[in-house]
Amino acid sequence: MTVVEPADVRPYSARGFDGVVASGGYLRAETYRRELDVYSRLLEDLDRPFLGICLGLKILGRHYGARMRRIAPAVGTYRVHFVREYPLAPGILDCSVYQGHQFELIPPLPDVMENYATDGSPVQAVKIRGSERYGVQFHPELSGDPACQILENFVALCSRDRP
Repeated sequence: MTVVEPADVRPYSARGFDGVVASGGYLRAETYRRELDVYSRLLEDLDRPFLGICLGLKILGRHYGARMRRIAPAVGTYRVHFVREYPLAPGILDCSVYQGHQFELIPPLPDVMENYATDGSPVQAVKIRGSERYGVQFHPELSGDPACQILENFVALCSRDRP
């Protein structure tokens, strides 16, 4: 695994990898738009599967033109309900997940973004139509089963898609 900071992101940053996970994190108020744009440019040329987690969902949303807003901090365990079967979570109807964020995507989403889940906030899991690009607002890496299966299924997808 390699961690790449915004200053080091280049269009070729994903070369040699089977997929990209943009994980949770914090962007400084004075530079967040510029940093989101840097990551968005990475997505322009990315030909690998992509999973955005928390901040990664924000990156995906910014790239595809979704609207977002600041909310009261959502921190702790929440129940997520899938409104239809999420490709990275087949057979899972709902699960307990860890949340830690202050922004959310708001509907209506751009047509290319399909929404799959809610926890009372409108957008918890998305897929980009016609691609292997996914995003979740919650942290499957900090959640128990079955939410952590999302990561396992993403890794399996990346392994299948090797050239």
